[in-house]
Amino acid sequence: MTGNFLIQCKTRKMEVLQFLAVAFGSYVFGIIVMMIIRANTMEENECVTLGMLIAMAALVFMHFFGIIFSFVGEFNMAISMGATRRAYVGSYALFNMAELAGLELLLFVLGKIESALMRVIYPQCEVILDLTQYFQWKYLLAVIVGMTIVELFLGAVTLRFGMKAFWAIWAIWMFVTLVPAKLIENEALAAKMHQFGMQIGFGNIVQYLVVVGVIAAVIMAVLGWNFLKKQSVTV
Repeated sequence: MTGNFLIQCKTRKMEVLQFLAVAFGSYVFGIIVMMIIRANTMEENECVTLGMLIAMAALVFMHFFGIIFSFVGEFNMAISMGATRRAYVGSYALFNMAELAGLELLLFVLGKIESALMRVIYPQCEVILDLTQYFQWKYLLAVIVGMTIVELFLGAVTLRFGMKAFWAIWAIWMFVTLVPAKLIENEALAAKMHQFGMQIGFGNIVQYLVVVGVIAAVIMAVLGWNFLKKQSVTV
């Protein structure tokens, strides 16, 4: 496993550099946009860590789809060159988790820098949205493990079913990112959902979601590995 992990470090270093470029580029862009917005429309005492927010959104999108595609190509190449499926998938997943942990640390540092920068540039500024407060180990670990399982599962599905699977993944992504936001804008529906949450208890809802998430992760991990074990290799 150690040897395979070191190979991952060598072959995927360009991937890491690309994600770092995306993070820093979108971060600087977000800060500039924040300054423009604040200068024209926002209250004098309000600011947001928009640079970190945009960097996070860009990284999630790029990592999600980037890993799916890279896994498809690299899996075929590695197996055709004699790597065992178990060793390759294990080392790929391990590197993926290490990479995500590093990106989370980077986002946290960038968020703290941005928050401090806003307070220096705008001494009266109150940071009304600072995402670093949600960077707790249990959330960070859930993201690391959850994203790795989902990305490798979808990579395995794409290997198994081809581009039809990718377009289905794209449709689901668009649904998840766009539809809930539109539903929240519906005041009547939002009120009903809030009432439903009050009846069940928001704490219970969180627990239910955690249980559902764990079950879904286990199912995806098992199905993904079964797909990969039976996957024919084409280069």
